[in-house]
Amino acid sequence: MRVHSQRGTLIAVAVIIAGGAVAGLLLGRAQTGAAGSDDSDVSVAASAPVAVADGTAAPGDVTGSAVVAMSDAVLARLAQDAMVGPRDSRLAAIRQLSQAPREQALPPLKQVLLNGEPGYDRPAALTGLRDLALAQGDGDQRIRDAVREVIYHGDDESLSAAAQETIDAISRAAEPPSSAN
Repeated sequence: MRVHSQRGTLIAVAVIIAGGAVAGLLLGRAQTGAAGSDDSDVSVAASAPVAVADGTAAPGDVTGSAVVAMSDAVLARLAQDAMVGPRDSRLAAIRQLSQAPREQALPPLKQVLLNGEPGYDRPAALTGLRDLALAQGDGDQRIRDAVREVIYHGDDESLSAAAQETIDAISRAAEPPSSAN
């Protein structure tokens, strides 16, 4: 008798969660439709370069290229895709996040770096964070702090070594060029 009671409760909880997810998706689409944008194709939305809010390049942008702004819906979808699904899809999402504005990309890339698949997602997130820091700067050292967490956790020696190399590369790029006399 007890097994049926627990099974029924689990089914009810699953139905409620699924209903909430469907409602969230429908409400999200209704809001983006009202705003006049369609976020159904992440690659299209992420490929159109848009300058940062004030029309200038991102702070610390050493390349001078425009930073791609993403809607909250696209960002949430990429963050989810970076953590679940087939490996190639996760890798594509991680790459897109590494080209997003720094403030948007840092939290999901950090999550993948700490919680992603050890042999695949975590190294890709590390590379993504490095690319992000080299392209958009890391003046406040938030990217280096995120990478340091991998070293402090110490659960993967090769990833910790790569993380230290990444921190060193970002630090070298942040240093002002020395004047040779």
